[in-house]
Amino acid sequence: MEKLRDIRGLEEIHDTSFILFIMIVLFALLLLAGVIMMIVRYFKAKKEDLTDKEVLKRLHEVDLDKPKEAAYKITKYARYLARDERSKKLFKALESKLSRYKYIKNPPAFDAETIGEYQLFLEVVDG
Repeated sequence: MEKLRDIRGLEEIHDTSFILFIMIVLFALLLLAGVIMMIVRYFKAKKEDLTDKEVLKRLHEVDLDKPKEAAYKITKYARYLARDERSKKLFKALESKLSRYKYIKNPPAFDAETIGEYQLFLEVVDG
């Protein structure tokens, strides 16, 4: 009689459940972080609900003696009021002039040309 064959030894089964679990947890954490970032951005970027009169009042109250702060404020508030073609063109010209004052640590005082464009923009949007 032939020799009986023994039962084969145990074979190793590759278990990937732990790796799959880690991948799912990482994906869930990334998704949660993304949702939290979106919520934070939503509340940070919430625009001020200002009327045109309030924006115009804030533009008139800008302190031109502090050119860096003034350049940022003028750009922020003038964007609200630039609606028609003429005011949009004036705003773009004014914005290009103001960009010189924004990115310098200690900017010089506004020159007469920049102040003139600012006053012209205020006259156009004021009415």
